[in-house]
Amino acid sequence: MTKKKSRKHHWPDKQEETLASEETASLMEDNRDPVTTIGPEANSAKTHNLLLQRTLNQLLDSAHKNQQTQEKFFQLELYFLQALSFEQLMSRLLQDFKSQFKVDQLELYLFDPDNDIRQLINEIYGQLPHINLHYCDSLSIIQSFYSTERNSLTNTDTQLKTTLTQKRDIINHLFTPTASITDSTQIQQSEIQASKSVALLPLKRGKIFTGSLHLGSKDLNRFSPNLATNFLDHLASIISVCIDNSVSQERFKHLSLVDMLTRTKNRRYFFQILGKEISRASRSAQSVSCLFLDIDHFKKINDRYGHAAGDRALKSVARTIQAQLRQSDTLARFGGEEFTVLLPNTDIQGAREIAERIRGKVEQQPVEYEKAKYLNLTLSIGVSCWTPDKTQSAKNDILESSTSEIKDLLVNQADKALYHAKENGRNQIALFSNSPNLPGTR
Repeated sequence: MTKKKSRKHHWPDKQEETLASEETASLMEDNRDPVTTIGPEANSAKTHNLLLQRTLNQLLDSAHKNQQTQEKFFQLELYFLQALSFEQLMSRLLQDFKSQFKVDQLELYLFDPDNDIRQLINEIYGQLPHINLHYCDSLSIIQSFYSTERNSLTNTDTQLKTTLTQKRDIINHLFTPTASITDSTQIQQSEIQASKSVALLPLKRGKIFTGSLHLGSKDLNRFSPNLATNFLDHLASIISVCIDNSVSQERFKHLSLVDMLTRTKNRRYFFQILGKEISRASRSAQSVSCLFLDIDHFKKINDRYGHAAGDRALKSVARTIQAQLRQSDTLARFGGEEFTVLLPNTDIQGAREIAERIRGKVEQQPVEYEKAKYLNLTLSIGVSCWTPDKTQSAKNDILESSTSEIKDLLVNQADKALYHAKENGRNQIALFSNSPNLPGTR
C-alpha cells in the first residue's frame, strides 16, 4: 500500500519523539519516590506509556487541526458555489479568497484557446477590473509555470499536479498584472515577486483543462514542497466546476441579452440597465441621457445590395458607435436598423457632443459590402436627457412606478427627436425640447 503523505506541521517527527523521550525520563527522575526503588523494566514500561500518551495527544491535536482546516476549506468551497454569476465568482475568487486564505499574491489564468470566454464576458460586463485575471490561448503558457522541462501538453493531458515550491526560477514568472488595466496606484513595485513560496493549482474538470490558480506567500514555509496537498487538490476541483458552470450560465444569459448579429446588447438588456441607471441617478442627482440612432435609407440598401450588405452595414455601424463610447455607456440594437445608447452622468450638451462625434465617424467610414465595393452611410440621431430633482435625490429612490414612467418617456423623447431629425433631411442630430414634465425633473 502507498504510504499517505503527512503534514509536517501537524505530525511529530523523529526529533520531537526523541525530545519527548528525554523529557519523560527527566520528569520521572524528578518525581521518583525516594524510598521505593522502581526496577528498570517497570521504569521502561512507564516511560513508554507516557510517550505513547504524548504521541496520542499530538495525533488528536493534529486531527483537530485538520478538522478545522477542512471546515475552513468547506466554507470557502460553499462560498464559491453560491456565486450567482461569473462576475461575482471572479470577485470572490480574486479578491475575497486572497484575504480569507491569507495569501500575499494570487492570480488566475483561464485557458481560452478561441478567445470566446473573454469575448463573452466583455460583451456582458465589459472588461472586469481584476489585474490578476489572465486569459491564455495556449497550454504551453500554463505548462511553463510548473516546469520548463516538460514536453508540450494537449488539452486532454493530465500530467500537471498541484505543486508547492520555493524555487525562484518558477516564482519569477508569476504574478504579472494584466497590462491593459494595470494602474500604478493599484500595484506597488514592492509587491512584484514578493512571494517566497507558492502553490500552483492546475484547474481541470475530468481531463479538460480550465486554467491555473497561483497562490503566493512571503512565508517561506507556507507552501513548503513536503506538505500534503489534499485540501488544495479538492479546492482546485471545486473552483474548476464553479468556473465551468458560471461560463455556461453566462452563455445562456448572453443569448437573452445580446444581439447576435452586431454583438451589442439587445432591447431587453437596455431597459433593464436603464431602470438601474435612473435609480442610481436619482440618488446622486446626476443626469442620464439617451440617444436614438437610425441608419438613413437602410431599406434601400437591403433592396439594392441585398441583406448580406445590410448585415455588414449594421455590424460596421455598431463597431463605430461602440468605439466612441465610455466603459460605463451602453449600446443596444433596439430593432431593425435602430440603435439606442445610454449615457450615465451625461447632461444634454455632453450627449449632443457624443452624438455628433458618432454621426461624423459613421459618415467618414465607408462599409465594404463586397470586395473593393463600398457603401457610404449616414445616421440620424435623437437626443433626450433626464436630470432628477435635487430635493428628490436627497430622499430614497424614486418610486418604481416613477422609474418605469421615466424609462418610457426618456426613450419616447429620443424617438421623437429622431423623427424630427429624419423629417428635416437626415444625417443630423435633434434634441428633444418642450417635453412634458417628468417625475423628479427640474
